[in-house]
Amino acid sequence: MNKSKHLVALALISLGVFLAVSVSNVCSDESKYPLTITDSAGREVTLTKPVQRVIVLNTDSAEAVTILGASDLIVGLAEGIKDTYEFRNLKNRTSVGTWTEIDYEKIGEIVHNGSQNSSDAVVLCFVYPGKPNGVEAVSNSLAAIGGINTLGLDFYKEENLSREMMLLGSVLGKDKEAEEVLDWHDKHVAEVEADVAGLDHPKVFLEGSSKGLGDISTFGKQSGSAMLLQKAGGDNVMQKDDAYPKVDWEWVVSQNPDVIIKTDYLKSSDGMPGWSLSSADDVKALEEKRNNILTRPGAQNISAVKNNRVYVVSAQTLFGLDNVAGLQRLAKLLHPQINLHPEEVYKEYLQFMGQEDQKGRIFVYPEIAEDKS
Repeated sequence: MNKSKHLVALALISLGVFLAVSVSNVCSDESKYPLTITDSAGREVTLTKPVQRVIVLNTDSAEAVTILGASDLIVGLAEGIKDTYEFRNLKNRTSVGTWTEIDYEKIGEIVHNGSQNSSDAVVLCFVYPGKPNGVEAVSNSLAAIGGINTLGLDFYKEENLSREMMLLGSVLGKDKEAEEVLDWHDKHVAEVEADVAGLDHPKVFLEGSSKGLGDISTFGKQSGSAMLLQKAGGDNVMQKDDAYPKVDWEWVVSQNPDVIIKTDYLKSSDGMPGWSLSSADDVKALEEKRNNILTRPGAQNISAVKNNRVYVVSAQTLFGLDNVAGLQRLAKLLHPQINLHPEEVYKEYLQFMGQEDQKGRIFVYPEIAEDKS
């Protein structure tokens, strides 16, 4: 065989191998359909073909899809997601109402547009049992429009995160990416667990929103924030199973917590994640939040106040896939002596999300000095 014929033969062989591998991959992808999965509400959902379109009804779902590198599949989203810095590249996607007031007709228009088949679309929402924006209610409302796949996945409860990410990875054909994200996440969780092992756990009161001293929201055992607190090496003074019980300030005083953490959705004046200490508006707002606690009746009798251990913490750092950075922040807050670097972890998270590192941001006030050793 002359040289030219030999090269042609090799090229044909290479092309054949390439086509065989390509067909094999397609068949491999198609072979798992119909795919029956169980979401976090215990619902069995059967997908008959690969998902090509996704509608997300909360930031946690948007974050999970984005971190897996599949944000191009998002065709509809709740309006509030567009206001979040991390999702500014989704601003041109179609709005489907808000996360509490869902526009089902708009979802129907997107999914059933023209001759498109609804079987390649999926709607992601919270589980939220019994709530109008929970997966059961959303699924029932969409059933009246026409069969649209709906999955209840939370992504904010630490004990369910691995399973939910692997499930979403399977649904979106991003199994490898899901494993990579979870390896990163689990590595940094393990760092916390190793560093706080054997340390005394301070008693902590977690405060959410409040409508006065007689109506203060806190976090019970079933809340994601309480679970994160326990992993960070703190003991929650609220031991009820309820996720979000209400208490009065007198009860808090009677518990005499060692640390008080006010979780808050206070937005930075520049719209960026966290807060900036160079912003007079941010500092003023944070001081007001903290002073509101310090000046309450009987506050000076609480160990947390006596020892200057009252903090305002960005609520966003305690849920979602960046909560591993939030976990490290909590651990440093509770145990300043341990050697963790939460802002490095957050930088890695931003890289996963395709975002630039944010300089000069804080998520805990007063700021926790980070050991650079």
